[in-house]
Amino acid sequence: MTDFLEEALADIDSVFFQEFVEQHKIDGKPFDVVPYEMTLKERKAHWEAGAKQNFDQGLYLSTKQFFIRKEDYGAAPKVGKLMEYDGICYTIRSCQTEHGLYLVELERVRQ
Repeated sequence: MTDFLEEALADIDSVFFQEFVEQHKIDGKPFDVVPYEMTLKERKAHWEAGAKQNFDQGLYLSTKQFFIRKEDYGAAPKVGKLMEYDGICYTIRSCQTEHGLYLVELERVRQ
C-alpha cells in the first residue's frame, strides 16, 4: 500500500467521520453515517380533472446515498431489500464496499 493510501485510510475515521457524521436510525438502530447525496425528482405525469395522474409509477422518486462503516453495520445490505431510514421505508438500490465503508443508495417512490 502506498504512503498516500495509508494516510487517506487513516483520515476516514479521524477526519471524514469526525467532521461530516450525522446520527440516523437505520432499521430502528442508531448509526453514525455520512450523507452523500439526496434527491427528489418529479416523475412524468399527466393532468386530468385538475390533478396529476401517475398512479402506476408514483409522482416522485426520492433517493438517498450515505456512507456507513462496515464494522458498525455488519454484513452488506442486500440490493432489493427494504431498509428503514429515519422511520421511512426505502428500497436498497445499490451497496458498494470500499476501504471499510459501505456506500448505500436507497430509493422510494412517492405519490
